[in-house]
Amino acid sequence: MSFPTDAIDEWVSRMRRAETDADRADVLLSAPVFVLMRWKHLFRECCRRAAFDDGEAYLDALSETLSKPRHRGNLAGTMPMAGATTRLFGVIERDGRT
Repeated sequence: MSFPTDAIDEWVSRMRRAETDADRADVLLSAPVFVLMRWKHLFRECCRRAAFDDGEAYLDALSETLSKPRHRGNLAGTMPMAGATTRLFGVIERDGRT
């Protein structure tokens, strides 16, 4: 049996309905990391279709950060992730949201 992806996950559905880059940034910063990684290809596709390069960069940084070995339980190499997150916050703030 096959299910539409929107029926499988509400976050994918929200991303597909997002009308602005700020909406897309909000979804990327709110969705559980597990969901973002599980459906990464769909989130990337939404970003690509909208020419939302900051969203694609965020997903890449997240994936790269999570794929690195941890040190004593802590994530290593988180500077690119922090930069990508800051860019998404900037997109949201430029839209007049806080």
